[in-house]
Amino acid sequence: MEKNKNENLAANNSKTEIEENKKEPMNTKQKVFFVLKIVGNVLFYGILVLLFLFAIFNINGGNGTDNFPNIFGTGFLSVQSDSMKRSSNLKNLDEWDDYEIGGFEKGDLLKDSVFHTEDANELKIGMVITFYDASLKGLNTHRIVYVHEKSDGNVDYVITQGDARAQIQAYVLPGTKRAEGMSDSEIASYDYQLESTGAIENVEITNIRGIVKSVSVGGGKVLDNIRQNYLFYFVLPVAVLLLFEIFLVVRNIMILRGEKNKAELEGTREAMMADVEAEKEKMRQELLAEMRAQGLVLEDTNNEEVKEENKVDESTEDKKEEVVETETTAEVVEETNAEEVKEESSNEETTTESVEEEKKEETEEETASEE
Repeated sequence: MEKNKNENLAANNSKTEIEENKKEPMNTKQKVFFVLKIVGNVLFYGILVLLFLFAIFNINGGNGTDNFPNIFGTGFLSVQSDSMKRSSNLKNLDEWDDYEIGGFEKGDLLKDSVFHTEDANELKIGMVITFYDASLKGLNTHRIVYVHEKSDGNVDYVITQGDARAQIQAYVLPGTKRAEGMSDSEIASYDYQLESTGAIENVEITNIRGIVKSVSVGGGKVLDNIRQNYLFYFVLPVAVLLLFEIFLVVRNIMILRGEKNKAELEGTREAMMADVEAEKEKMRQELLAEMRAQGLVLEDTNNEEVKEENKVDESTEDKKEEVVETETTAEVVEETNAEEVKEESSNEETTTESVEEEKKEETEEETASEE
């Protein structure tokens, strides 16, 4: 019985697999839904990854450390002071007109590209860089006002200054109009005083973190707000998305498991029914064999077997009878038609004979009268 059960289960499983393989192809609506589902999943995981990376690199980036927050080589920084703000009440420097990046103020957003030390020789006066400032113990962003080269021609450090201080005490560059009439010792003494008062910064190449590429006015306030409320903007949305995804995964697993259990139960039920029928047939055969051995209701048993055989052939016999009846009917119709033809022929012969007899009698009567 156990063997039969296993065989039935295997047969049902193979039947189920065949039915699954014979599923109808998806229509246009189903294909569109399937594609949208894939796109939705890709967008979901992409947004999740971006939020996670942005949270890691921007929540506490640069606060008391030399870490430069960036994603794929691009960093975003909010301006925390007005050291690069240009006042309309003060004079503008002539060289500012040629600079790509102008002044900016507190609350603006800076977009930086990550700086690599092997690109040090590409640094130019007028560039705005982000560097680690030991005096501030954090990141600072100012404009390059001097580039120092070693004897081999490689840049080893730069001097930076904020535009706000440059309007008051500009760094003196040899060869510029501001340096006219000043000796080298006077220029060096003046620049030393600027450096000692903090008006300029001497920045080693190894401390440079990024180069400013663009400025978004007011964008830094948004970034500051996000940093201050990162639990609401990052942790909560990510947690909600993760919980929702976990819910979808668990639901799909439960649906698949339910369908699998249903198929297994259906196969088990069919196997059990088949086993029951087989067991019933086996018991019936054993009972009949025992009754035959004892000589009980042998004829009735034979009659029952004959009836069962007759039941199997009933449909065939009925069809045969219908065919025989049809053929018989056709033969009867043919015989009737033949008899009618024969009767008509006999009637015609009888009529002909009677006419000849009448003529013969008339002839005999005429002969007798003449005599």
